[in-house]
Amino acid sequence: MSATDMVMDLLSTHDRHELSVAALCHAGELCDLRAQNVRVALNRLQRQGRVVSPERGLYRLDTATSGLFGEVESWLRREQRVRDWTGGWAAVLDSAVPRRDKTAWRRHERALALRGFRLLGDTGLRLRPDNLSGGIAGLRKDLARLGLAQEARVFAVTELSSADEKQARRLWDCSALKQQYRHMARQLAASHKTLTRRPESEVAAESLLLGRAAIRLILLDPLLPDTLIDNRPRHQLIERMGAYQRDAKAIWMAILNRI
Repeated sequence: MSATDMVMDLLSTHDRHELSVAALCHAGELCDLRAQNVRVALNRLQRQGRVVSPERGLYRLDTATSGLFGEVESWLRREQRVRDWTGGWAAVLDSAVPRRDKTAWRRHERALALRGFRLLGDTGLRLRPDNLSGGIAGLRKDLARLGLAQEARVFAVTELSSADEKQARRLWDCSALKQQYRHMARQLAASHKTLTRRPESEVAAESLLLGRAAIRLILLDPLLPDTLIDNRPRHQLIERMGAYQRDAKAIWMAILNRI
């Protein structure tokens, strides 16, 4: 874990979204990070506008500047985005998007990944089931908030040819997704059993790394309809992670509030 990752994770999960430099440096020590690296990360994040310093020695997450903050904060309620699927598809055509701005292109691709889009062969068309709340209009605004390029077009697609329909339904490796969820749930369960029995210094970094990996897996879930995938492993992972986070957060808050 980098110092930047640690700072953003702790500020994102702290109740007030703010911590002192001393607390963050102490957290860095528990994660085998030097205090100097933590301070450099804070300065960089402040220059990028991702954190602010309301007073000397205190840093706060700037939630207004990050389209991703709402994603990370609401991962536990992510499944509420889904509505019944009637067989239509949401599509994005981005052939007109310039690739020369690498940072903008990464944001564009990240937005598509966060909403589960996949490329349909060599058509240049990215698809996902049209089963997200808000429909196409809501998805268009949502993708723009996440960083979709202005040149991209978002629209509905119906009546695919039988060959394209068959290919579209196979764009996601559902077997691999379920395997990943079950594996992560087992890792969380194993760690959770000993989370409160071991010294804080041993479990702090482990819980941060494991929780980060689990939440990333949940955030990148394509939220496919039940007709395409058995969603029970994802439900179980989210429940498991919710319980794990409660105990892990209590440990971290006890550590940080003592500084």
